[in-house]
Amino acid sequence: MMPIRKCLGFSGWLLYAAAIPVFAQEKPVLPPVVPLAQTQAAPESESVTDGDADVVIRRTSGRFRLQAANTDWANLLREHIAEFSGSSESQNVTPGLIRRLRQDISGILATEGYFSPQIEFRNLDDVGTTANSNSANANVAEKVIEVVVDAGQRTGIENVTLTFQGAFADALAADDAIAKQRRIGLIEDWGLGVGQFFRESDWRDAKTQLTETLRSDVYAAARITDSAANVDADNYRADLQVEVDSGPPFFLGELRVTGLQRYPQWLLDRYQPPVRGEAYSRSRLLEFQRNLQNSPYFGTVAVSIDPDPEKAAAVPVEVNLIERKARDLSFGVGYSSNTGFRGEIAYRDRDILEKAWDLRSAIRIEQKRQLGYADIYLPPHDNKLDSFGVIMDRQDVSGVKSLRNAVGIKRTNTHGHIEQRLALKLIRERKEVEGEDDSVSKALVASVGWTWRDVDNAFAPRRGEIYQLDLDVSEKALLSDQRFIRSYGKYQRWIPVGRTDSVILRAEAGQVFSPKNEGIPEDYLFRTGGSSTVRGYAYQSLGVQHPTAVTGGRVMGVASAEYVHWLNSTWGVASFVDAGDAADSWKKFSLHKSLGVGGRYHTPAGPIALDLAYGLQTRKARLDFSIAIAF
Repeated sequence: MMPIRKCLGFSGWLLYAAAIPVFAQEKPVLPPVVPLAQTQAAPESESVTDGDADVVIRRTSGRFRLQAANTDWANLLREHIAEFSGSSESQNVTPGLIRRLRQDISGILATEGYFSPQIEFRNLDDVGTTANSNSANANVAEKVIEVVVDAGQRTGIENVTLTFQGAFADALAADDAIAKQRRIGLIEDWGLGVGQFFRESDWRDAKTQLTETLRSDVYAAARITDSAANVDADNYRADLQVEVDSGPPFFLGELRVTGLQRYPQWLLDRYQPPVRGEAYSRSRLLEFQRNLQNSPYFGTVAVSIDPDPEKAAAVPVEVNLIERKARDLSFGVGYSSNTGFRGEIAYRDRDILEKAWDLRSAIRIEQKRQLGYADIYLPPHDNKLDSFGVIMDRQDVSGVKSLRNAVGIKRTNTHGHIEQRLALKLIRERKEVEGEDDSVSKALVASVGWTWRDVDNAFAPRRGEIYQLDLDVSEKALLSDQRFIRSYGKYQRWIPVGRTDSVILRAEAGQVFSPKNEGIPEDYLFRTGGSSTVRGYAYQSLGVQHPTAVTGGRVMGVASAEYVHWLNSTWGVASFVDAGDAADSWKKFSLHKSLGVGGRYHTPAGPIALDLAYGLQTRKARLDFSIAIAF
């Protein structure tokens, strides 16, 4: 048995290689014996016969070539030992160089759990095979020395012992149920368990993970006080021992804020800060940091504590902020196959009336749509975000010209994965359809909606799902021209395939319950078709068909399946099938289908899609594309 205490927690295999002779004092494991002639320096001059001529070698020079199976450890040797690289140059072969190579090879293999390698140097006593006529000294010959390596059997983990000290150990001794459950979790999550092969990097990572798990919740000053990997190289097994001192439990104290100049201190209280006396939790501080970072007021946020055991009873929470500019003006251009070319001017003021009210406004001019809006968002409270605003929206799509003016108020409430929306809008819409009389409709609409979202990446998900349900109600007796109830639901799921690919499934359905369409604004009826619904058909071209236009219907259904294959981290390709329709009733509903292929370009805001879809009903191909550039 060769005891190795704290020898495997270093960085780099060279220190390990240097320590091997000390570890092997009890029962050394020696490499195969190489004849003395192979390890001594070659004589200064030696004459051999090469064909019909004698070549005089005044000194021995050569290159080394690794002979080993094509394995991960062989790749490590080639990566970390310069003499084994393809670009290595010829050099003097000396006993010191041979000894150093043996140590380097043994050290690297030991980090992978191979403690008894067989290393053989061949061709040491053969004079060079090729005369180097380009050399300044024509009497120097280059030889190729083959280094044959057999890593041997890999060492496996036979026993793991985790020992705890400090407040965590006291809680375990007191039979605390939470501490006992946490100890079980630490043991189950240990990264180098019984039966696994020993690797120095895994050993280091397992210890780091153990301390970081303890530090993440309550025990912010946890540290390893002792560790050992006892390796029995003869029997290819290792026993691991780790001793951890949890330190005292930490509780949060006052907030110490730096960088707050423009906004009042109470603004931070609107983003669910930790309270004094709360048990320390890293995830709790990260949640507070994320809330502040996602707010409109701060560009950079860092929330942390000083894990000093002397401060554990009430450790201050350090909040470092860099505020955003209060006002900014931005411009943008873009193009969408739905509404054509776009130009936009946006203005934002994050401190209206010096009350931290956030004004978001813009004027957007598109070929088929023009709109202007101004919304004011109040600072959040209790996970609720209140806003109110106005909008004017003019569209000319599928033969329908409409002008919509609206004012409204809205509250968004977020709890975990669930977002709830409450809104009240007063809408007036003027609609023109060629060949028909113009119509004006008014509606006071109360809305409620829920979205359940659980995805791995908000901008470019590969795994997860989203459920959405919206209900809108208007009563004819309350400032409305028509009584109706509108329901809409959506489900979308991302299924990962392999390392980078994914399948995207989407389904939508909606229905308006009303005796007739007249008096209902187009916004609360259904049309579909376009880049984000049924590709291969023009934007909002599926609905109630008129001789010269398409208007909204009272029912809608859409389904889509898409496969995305990423060629690299930036570019991908997709294939998809879409189907859907909107109509005045389910009896008149008829699925319009399409299939197609597309390209994907990954950006920080999500993938940009360029799709070519073929509509089976229209028997025409259509290109769907959307991009926006701000400057």
